[in-house]
Amino acid sequence: MVNSLNELAGNIHIHTRYSDGSGDIPTIAGAAEKAGLDFIIITDHHHLQGKAEEGYYGKVMVLVGSEINEECNHYLALDIEQPVPGNDHHPQEVIDMVNNQGGFGFIAHGIEKGSLLYRNGKTYPWNDWRATGFTGIDIWSYLSQWRDEITGIPKGFFLYFNPHYAFKKGPMKPLLRKWDELLRKRMVVGIGCSDAHAIKLKLGPWRPVLSDYYLCFRCINTHLFVKEPLSGDFEKDKAQIYQALKSGRCFVGYDFFRKTTGFNFVAKDQGKTALMGEKIRLTEKTVLEVEVPEAAKIFLIKDGRKFRETMGKRSRFSWLGKGVYRVEAYLPHGRGHRAWIFSNPIFLE
Repeated sequence: MVNSLNELAGNIHIHTRYSDGSGDIPTIAGAAEKAGLDFIIITDHHHLQGKAEEGYYGKVMVLVGSEINEECNHYLALDIEQPVPGNDHHPQEVIDMVNNQGGFGFIAHGIEKGSLLYRNGKTYPWNDWRATGFTGIDIWSYLSQWRDEITGIPKGFFLYFNPHYAFKKGPMKPLLRKWDELLRKRMVVGIGCSDAHAIKLKLGPWRPVLSDYYLCFRCINTHLFVKEPLSGDFEKDKAQIYQALKSGRCFVGYDFFRKTTGFNFVAKDQGKTALMGEKIRLTEKTVLEVEVPEAAKIFLIKDGRKFRETMGKRSRFSWLGKGVYRVEAYLPHGRGHRAWIFSNPIFLE
C-alpha cells in the first residue's frame, strides 16, 4: 500500500511535577526518547506552567497543553496560550473557551468503572455527552483502565508486575460503543492516552512506581501521519502534529509487544484515496485497504459492528455499503490474541 505521508509515534496526557506527577520535563522527555517516541504532550492540571519548556529534547518534541476540571468532565486542551478555568458542571463552557482561543481538545477517560481500592471506587467520568465542539475522545487510557482492573489486593499485586494483562482485550467496550455512537453523527477523533504520573509510593522498604513514564511510553501510543518529516523547526512541526490530531489522521497502538509502526488504512476509488478521518463517495469500485506490520487478526468495523474478519498482513475489502468504517487488529500472543491497533474511521458516503 503506497503512503507518502510520514508516521510519528507519540504519547498524550502526561503529568509532571508542575501538578501531580513526579518527574520534570527534561527527565520525562528522556524517557520518551528511550522509548523511541517522536513527540509527547504534557497536560498538567489547570495551568500551562510547563509552556515555557516546550521544544525539542534530543529527538523528542515536547508539547504542552492542560487538563481541565476536577471531579468530572476532564478535558485535555491543546494549542492554547492562556489557562482555561475549570467548570465541572458545565463542560460546554470549557470547550467553548478552548475553541475561542483557537485551540482544540479531547474528552479524557470518559467512562470509568473505578476500583474499591482507590477512594472507595472514585471515578472521574465525562457526564455531559450532549456537549458539542470537542475534537475527539480518549478511547484507550492506561492509568484509569489499569486501576479499574484492580478488584482486590492480590489482583493489585498481580497487575503491578503484569500490567499488560489489564489491556489484553483492548479499550473498554462501553467507551468504544459511545465512540461509535458519536461517529454516526460526525467525525470524533479517537486517541490513546497514558495519563502517566509516575506515582511514587512507600510501602515499608518497597518503593513501587505506578504509571511509570518509560513503561507508559512503550504501551498505549497515538501514531500520526504528517505530510513532511519533522524538520526541527518547532512551530512548523507543532502545526503538523496538531493538524494530524485534529483531522483524525492517526491510530492508537499498543506498542509494547510489537511496534505498531507501519499500520495503514485507506479507501480507494478510481485514483482517489481517502485517509483516516476523511470521506469518500462510495461507488461499486470503492475498496478499503488495510496493512499491519505483522500478521494479525483484522476486524473491519462498520457503524459500530463487526462487518468482516481476515487474518494476515494485508487485507482488501470490496462490496461495501454506505457507513462509517474503522479497523481493529489483534496480535497473536501466547495461545490467543491481544488487542493491538485501533484506527480512526473512514466515511463512505
